[in-house]
Amino acid sequence: MKWRLLAALLGLTLVVLLVHDIPLVSYLRTVENDRIITALERDSFVIAGRSEELLESGNATGSAYIKEAIKSYSAKSGARVLVTDSAGIVIATSDVKDSVGTSFASREEIASALSGQVSSGRRFSATLNYEILYVSVPVLNGDRIIGAVRLTFPASVVDDAVSARLRGISTVAGITLFVAALVALLLAVGITRRLTKLRNVTEEFSNGNFAVRAEIEGGAPEIQSLARSFNKMANQLERLIFQQRAFAGDASHQLRTPLTALTLRLERVSELLETDPLAAAERLDAALIETDRLQRLVEGLLVLSRSEEKDVAVVREDASAIVRERAANWDALAAEQNVEIVISIPDSAYVLAAPGSLEQVIDNYVDNALEVVPAGSTITILVKASSDLTKISVLDEGPGLSEADLAKAFNRFWRARSDTHGSGLGLAIVERLAEASGGHAELRNREPNGLEASAYFPTF
Repeated sequence: MKWRLLAALLGLTLVVLLVHDIPLVSYLRTVENDRIITALERDSFVIAGRSEELLESGNATGSAYIKEAIKSYSAKSGARVLVTDSAGIVIATSDVKDSVGTSFASREEIASALSGQVSSGRRFSATLNYEILYVSVPVLNGDRIIGAVRLTFPASVVDDAVSARLRGISTVAGITLFVAALVALLLAVGITRRLTKLRNVTEEFSNGNFAVRAEIEGGAPEIQSLARSFNKMANQLERLIFQQRAFAGDASHQLRTPLTALTLRLERVSELLETDPLAAAERLDAALIETDRLQRLVEGLLVLSRSEEKDVAVVREDASAIVRERAANWDALAAEQNVEIVISIPDSAYVLAAPGSLEQVIDNYVDNALEVVPAGSTITILVKASSDLTKISVLDEGPGLSEADLAKAFNRFWRARSDTHGSGLGLAIVERLAEASGGHAELRNREPNGLEASAYFPTF
């Protein structure tokens, strides 16, 4: 990936340079060509003005002066100068190859100048065997055309000037490419280094090291966002894996006891079935009790497992109506223990909760309270609504819990007493259902005695 990024950045830089420099070279060539043509036209008119007297009078002094001026100009500028009369016959030249008296009337640029036109351009010279830039102008005396002046310049001079400029541009382009390559390499290394680290962390995590996390500081914002997303996923996976392992370990440990007891009782039943049927019946009843305990434990595990699903759909529930219903359902059992159930609720209290969670929370809290309260006491169910959360509480007059027990009461399979027939999953289920609904659960001791068991649900 590093080299692909480097190649992409360099390719982009190269395209930008080509798009910029190719038109620039063409422009420079045109500018240099026009500059030389303009200079030649200016010098041609100067020479034409000086040649007018020679062409008009034809004296030897004027001829020597023009020839000397032409040679001096040619030596300084590198241009070839040619002066003709009105018939196109050469009367003065800076090049020994062009003989005085030779007719140039057939040359297009001379013919154009003798017709009164200024002509300029670029063409291949068969005589010189290279391309030339030329300018030809008429020599005027009033309205009469008495001759022509032609200046030619090697086209290679323009090419050399453009090449010199091009070398400068190429040097700048080379430096630009080098700097771009350096910057691209630094960027590519920086990006791929972070991605490589993230890949190594991912591989280490997949190999079982669930504590490893990606570095968030440094790097591009997109890489930081990716690292944060990975860490969030890793935290969730670590938590789920820990819960799965703990769940499997706790479940296997808790299921082993009733299954062992059930096996022993059934074996004893088979031994006593023929010799002592009454004892066998007693053992069978005990086995049924263990079967009920096992069934409650399995059902609790299933409820807990479902409550731990991440995406639990919540529904609108009337907490007051559900409290009335559950209180009426528990009244008969509470009356058998000489316990009164009292409710203190508003007419309605709508909350968002996982389906069936309110019923299970109230049932678990009331069931636990009935296990510990003395005869003649009261269990109170309260509903208090606020703008954010609605609190559902079950208050009893039992012995309460120690601070150590309060800290671990919501742990799976925890039981305050070993002589109860509960599974130890009730409070763990309450906590998970409240959290799945967007709330939480808590236990607090009351003064002077008793326990307040509460669950909070989002107010609708």
